[in-house]
Amino acid sequence: MTARESPYRWVILAVSVFGFFQTHLHRMAFAPLIPTFVSDLGLSYAAAGTIQTAYFWTYTAVQLPIGLIADRWGTRRVTLPCMAILAAGAVAFARSETFAGGLAARALLGLGAAGMWVPSIRLFSEWFPSGERALATGTISAGGGIGGTTALLLVPVLATALGWRWAYALTAIPAVVAFVLIAAFIRSGPRASVGVRGGASLVTVLRTPAAWPFYLTVFFNYGAYFSFLTFLPAFLVKVSGASDQQAGLVTGLITGGTIVSWPFAGWLSDRSGRRKAPYIASQVVITAACLYFAAAGPGVPLAVHATVALATGLLVGGMILPFVGIIEIFPPAQAATAAGMLNAACFGGGMILPIVLGRLIDVTGGFAAAFALAAGCQVLATITGLFTRETGARGRAR
Repeated sequence: MTARESPYRWVILAVSVFGFFQTHLHRMAFAPLIPTFVSDLGLSYAAAGTIQTAYFWTYTAVQLPIGLIADRWGTRRVTLPCMAILAAGAVAFARSETFAGGLAARALLGLGAAGMWVPSIRLFSEWFPSGERALATGTISAGGGIGGTTALLLVPVLATALGWRWAYALTAIPAVVAFVLIAAFIRSGPRASVGVRGGASLVTVLRTPAAWPFYLTVFFNYGAYFSFLTFLPAFLVKVSGASDQQAGLVTGLITGGTIVSWPFAGWLSDRSGRRKAPYIASQVVITAACLYFAAAGPGVPLAVHATVALATGLLVGGMILPFVGIIEIFPPAQAATAAGMLNAACFGGGMILPIVLGRLIDVTGGFAAAFALAAGCQVLATITGLFTRETGARGRAR
């Protein structure tokens, strides 16, 4: 039985899902606290956006190094120390007393969270056949959706009951559990190729023209998506009159919907042999959602917002497919480097655009211009996505 046929691949997937849960838990846990921070600390929305993006500064900066190290040393040696850093960052954020302290702790969280997605994508290239790879990628993405939804729903409730510091400190516990599971169960597949020369791998990844449309489309797509999710709770509180808990619940319907749509899109992509068409369809949906909230005024019932949010989450699953396509351009020995470059592009957008949107909110006094800009970035993502190579079975058969 080969590595690609071994049932142990499902253990690998399960642990990877729980590990990636931590990444999205901390990515979104600050968003429902933004109205409290702006009010209690006298911050601008641009400052709150900066605290949010500090996570992305370090996360983005280390994507390529993590990819190179994972290709050279294997996944486990990367994910273990990063998960320990993530747990430490959660405690540091809970203890932060100033804007600068919160900024530094978010940066530490981003550094720890950076070590899960890219090495896991490499593991899937080692353990899963091409006909299951999109399903595996969609399933780990669902773990992220569960983490983000948990943050949006649970953190406001815990913060109300215990105060935001204890609420955030408790998020360190599942990170410690993930550390133990990774240490016990994660290992490279029998056919893994480690010890790849990082410099040669990086040059190949950067000099491959077919990869660049992937880099561009995720820069605009995920940058706008994360910015939209960052400020949607504040919009619901300030414009629609929702409570913090209600705002977290409505926003959580988007991330909750992806728990279903990401693995379903992966399964559909594997079955249809297409990567590009489901991705473009998802782009149309997220663009429409951004435009809807840009146009929505204070008189719209919260139930309507909730319906749009849920529909959005259930229909944007194809967003994960560029991460499948990129590893199908390169051999498994370069999978982590390629995925690291793509993730760096993805979070380059996530690092920049929340600050821009926050500034627009400060200047205009509302959210319409910010959400309209997010929609414009999604249009650019759609256009660049049309130039990506079809790497599914249908594309390879031509």
